[in-house]
Amino acid sequence: MMFADIHGLQRTKKQLIHSVQNNHVAHAQLFSGIEGSAVLPMALAYATYLNCESPGENDACGTCPACSKNSKYVHPDAHFVFPVSSTKEVTKDPSSKLFLKPWREFLQTNPYGNLADWAKIYGGENKQASISKQESRNIIESLSLKSFEGKFKIMLIWLPELMHPYAANGILKILEEPSEGTVFILVTNQADRLLTTIRSRTQLVQIPSFSDQELVE
Repeated sequence: MMFADIHGLQRTKKQLIHSVQNNHVAHAQLFSGIEGSAVLPMALAYATYLNCESPGENDACGTCPACSKNSKYVHPDAHFVFPVSSTKEVTKDPSSKLFLKPWREFLQTNPYGNLADWAKIYGGENKQASISKQESRNIIESLSLKSFEGKFKIMLIWLPELMHPYAANGILKILEEPSEGTVFILVTNQADRLLTTIRSRTQLVQIPSFSDQELVE
């Protein structure tokens, strides 16, 4: 995903790009927008720009090895955590790392989709999806490693409002004091449901809805 793939929202794009160009990248950011908005696509485009090897003034280059990997969501320094539930194939201890293949399909085919759309792809219809308490340990483990090839290690958490309280509390320390070069991107549709301690540790990036964007452009 690149900024050019997202219609409008030029002011938001410029703010994000300028933060990278001016070396003012906050280590923990909360991308907030209503369901159906460009909140997830914008976060994905930002992640692509962060590790682009030849970034331009208005977008990632789209052709370097990092951009190529990010277009397929296989960059080794881009980590994803998202809500899941048990399925016919995964009957015990579901976690994000067990669903990366359908997750990549979801991002490539319907990045504006909601939780129900995601459930249809991974097979979790009629199940309550969540981000389990185990995920906090997975997050800490993933970020304990040095970056493989990118400037930044990125941890994108989709719908953090669905985190188990244990998991939410479990990431507070690393969210506040991550290792150098680590960037958390939390992508929410309901920021008011997040722990106050998480909101206080993240820099808010408000993504307007498409119907509102003319008011802010």
